[in-house]
Amino acid sequence: MTKTRALLFCALALGACGDGNTAVPGQCGPGAVDVENEGWSHVQEGAAITWRHNPPASGPHYPVWARYAIHDKVVARGYWVHNLEHGAVVLLYRPDAQADAIAALKQAYAGLPDDPSCGTAGAKRALLTPDPLLPTPVAAVAANAVLAGDLLTTEQIRDFATRCRAKGPEDVCADGSYSPP
Repeated sequence: MTKTRALLFCALALGACGDGNTAVPGQCGPGAVDVENEGWSHVQEGAAITWRHNPPASGPHYPVWARYAIHDKVVARGYWVHNLEHGAVVLLYRPDAQADAIAALKQAYAGLPDDPSCGTAGAKRALLTPDPLLPTPVAAVAANAVLAGDLLTTEQIRDFATRCRAKGPEDVCADGSYSPP
């Protein structure tokens, strides 16, 4: 089977397969840091996971991924790392971050355009969640890349999302099913 036929089969029969459309070093824009890939293996839902990088930009994750939304409760990393595998951008804030930094992140999320590679699905292919383990007040994460700091502007996040969304090893636009209780 040719590569073209194989990709067509994946798109039609399975809804998505990895196409090698991964982020290349330095592609995610000014201030973004390339992060060494830790693999994309699934582990049992609820299992304890350790990543080498904080916040993780790849690595072991649960077989279920999070809904694309603003979450007021913490989405466990094992869920949103799976979103990264699907090409999503995840926006994070530490619960003790300054109110203006959190507000700016929420405003940036609201202003993200739909991911053009998702066609009629119209999804932002992004989510926002508090993360108490975050070493900086706020961060934007995509597959193998992190943009972090005390405050991220709408422009920085839009640029990061435009450059790095849809760069995970699996191009999946479908919304996840997990939301924190």
